[in-house]
Amino acid sequence: MQLFKFYKAWLDTKGREFLARGGLRDQRGAIDIGAILIMGIGMVFLAVGFIMYPIVMDATDDLLDYAWSTNTACTDSTFTGFTPIVGITPLLVLIGFLSAAVFSMYLGVRIMKGGEGGTKLDLGTMLLLGIAMIFIAIGLIILPVTLDAICEVLHGDGLGISSNYTGLEPILKVTPLLVLISFLSGAVITGFFGIKRLGAG
Repeated sequence: MQLFKFYKAWLDTKGREFLARGGLRDQRGAIDIGAILIMGIGMVFLAVGFIMYPIVMDATDDLLDYAWSTNTACTDSTFTGFTPIVGITPLLVLIGFLSAAVFSMYLGVRIMKGGEGGTKLDLGTMLLLGIAMIFIAIGLIILPVTLDAICEVLHGDGLGISSNYTGLEPILKVTPLLVLISFLSGAVITGFFGIKRLGAG
């Protein structure tokens, strides 16, 4: 019984000292709703990445098996550097989503644990993150249309491109590669700035 009274008195003393120092007010690691939202966005990136991945794989398979309906001699290998970049696109998309997820989670944990910085969850930030995903989708949707149009010009009703158009054919053959790289770059840049704005103070 005496031991219980001693323990209770000790707890009361320590409790008063704790409250006198301000309790939990001075403790670091206070919960930040913005940090929790950033961590949630990281999980969304992870989920969306694996949801989109089969769609990206199907789209890239179609591009690698591309053959123009009017002239099957016009295939994906007709275009300069196009096939290897299409082949590596699923890997780039997967790494991109995983990196965005990891970085978002890291920002959330850093803000929550260290109390450093803040969050900026506004409409502009969310639009940048959404546009990054849209860039990938639109790029894979518009590429078959681009290939058909270029093959039609290269075919020229069976006559090919007129010799009057100097240097047009090599530029047309590299255009699909430039289109694909442009959309992937747009996704990377908008996603980077969107995530960067999340951690803005």
